[in-house]
Amino acid sequence: MGVSVTRHEILVRGKPTEVLSLGQSLNENPENVILIIPGNPGVASYYVNFMQTIYASLKDTHSVWTISHAGHCHTSHISAWPDNNHVYDLEEQIHHKIAFIQDHIPQQANVTLIGHSIGCQIILKILKYFESNSEVTVVRSFLLFPTVERMKSTPNGKCFWPMLNYLRWFIIFLTACLCVLPVKAREKMLRCYFRGRKVADCSVQATIQLFSPKVIQNVLWMAYNELVQVCEVDAETINKHKDKIVFYYGATDGWCPQVYRDELKLKVEGVNALLCKDGYQHAFVLEFSEPMGQKIVEWVKS
Repeated sequence: MGVSVTRHEILVRGKPTEVLSLGQSLNENPENVILIIPGNPGVASYYVNFMQTIYASLKDTHSVWTISHAGHCHTSHISAWPDNNHVYDLEEQIHHKIAFIQDHIPQQANVTLIGHSIGCQIILKILKYFESNSEVTVVRSFLLFPTVERMKSTPNGKCFWPMLNYLRWFIIFLTACLCVLPVKAREKMLRCYFRGRKVADCSVQATIQLFSPKVIQNVLWMAYNELVQVCEVDAETINKHKDKIVFYYGATDGWCPQVYRDELKLKVEGVNALLCKDGYQHAFVLEFSEPMGQKIVEWVKS
């Protein structure tokens, strides 16, 4: 897209974090901030093309930031190998995002939140947390392919549960074996895996970061937590904020089936829960970042 992102390595109250920014950056007091909260894996660089599309189309009126999940990216603050260093669960990832907003987004800023997958559940928790104070002004929230309820009961949840429950350390061991390969070899493996698909280069580079036992340990532990803890949808919070929320469901999504969208519309009268008619997949950042970014721009302008 021609617009390069700025990468920051920071500690958010002790948690190792990567933040990518376009436009005014951290500590520059932007007036309008779009904050992207990723799915899992929470590697910020998956969203580079998505960010660039939004930023370029909004013509510099908004700063666009993406925050990684704690421990999901290579930074100078995280060891490569599993050890006694802390592994972050879902609840800690939620508080991590709240702390980032409190510490790094100016109180006078207008904030637009974009969540992807489990990032949508995190946004609902953020909205609930800030209901009782005026620390942040969230003007809109866009929840893409939202995993906000009954994750363990979904087709993908049923498929992944045995692996997450019984095989996490085996997967970490396999990752340790693969991470000794040269970066070029890992990249070649990934390009072979993605062969025949128009996967963005930023997504390939982001996936390379997963060849780290410590990162995979964090990814898998958070995923396990998601299946255990994301059960009943928070209809009360959604109802309170429904005028400022857009849900966007996939037509064939193994993590948030269309029936969940239909049931949400019955539970929360008037909720804006849209169904994708363009064939975008749950992991839209792999192949559909630009059209999904354009859709976000249309919603921001509406």
